[in-house]
Amino acid sequence: MKILLEEKILGTQSKKNSKYYWILETITGKNEASELYTDYFPSSSETGYIQDVKDEIIEKINTENIFSFPYEPKEGDYLSIKNNLRKQEYLNLIFMNNKWIEEIFICSYRECDTDIYTTIKTGVAFLTLEI
Repeated sequence: MKILLEEKILGTQSKKNSKYYWILETITGKNEASELYTDYFPSSSETGYIQDVKDEIIEKINTENIFSFPYEPKEGDYLSIKNNLRKQEYLNLIFMNNKWIEEIFICSYRECDTDIYTTIKTGVAFLTLEI
């Protein structure tokens, strides 16, 4: 499988012209914890191509740089790869303990009540099978 996450500012036109896009975020600060109870809903997407190849995506991102720019992940970085045509098909990854893992439940690894995330880069994703 070949995977390339190409940096591109996601405007309306670039999102319309690509089937998959991605958003890379990092923790830039903390808020005070609220006393609101947070219920963790599943964040796994519906079945589809991204879910079918997620193991290959995770293996590739953990062994090589699949971004079109130099990037060194740091603890807590968050990557979402999404299908632009089917909004319920996506893959959410978080960088923990020096590797990318899937976040199946929203906020199960992130401190959503306190962590402040900021977008580092966005772009289009090219996912192709090697024959």
